[in-house]
Amino acid sequence: MHIERRTVRLTAATASAAMALIYFLIGLGMLSIGGSSSGETVDLTMFGFSAGTAFLILAALLVLTDRRWLWVLAALVQVWVYVIYFAVAPGREPPFELWGITLRAIQLVLFAGLVYLSWNAPGRKAKEVTQ
Repeated sequence: MHIERRTVRLTAATASAAMALIYFLIGLGMLSIGGSSSGETVDLTMFGFSAGTAFLILAALLVLTDRRWLWVLAALVQVWVYVIYFAVAPGREPPFELWGITLRAIQLVLFAGLVYLSWNAPGRKAKEVTQ
């Protein structure tokens, strides 16, 4: 089965843009994600806009370029985001909530696209055919 790289890039970009939108809505206070179980205040505006900006930049990169090293780096960052999410969950109230789980589900689509793009580097098939 042959999948077009452009289709994978656009699908991953859509997932990344959807994540950016959710993070921006969290930053604006329009979506509730709970808070710290220890009573500490978390600056959700800074968190939401920082994460939203990062995912929006990734969406733009997925649309505008196709660089294997970039997709490998982005996939590693996604693993880091997953680890951090589950590491801080016990200190949150509630530990897992709708928007966090929704983000992780969308992130699976993004991660799968990044892995595909990393594994199937541009021009790889052409090089294999000529060798």
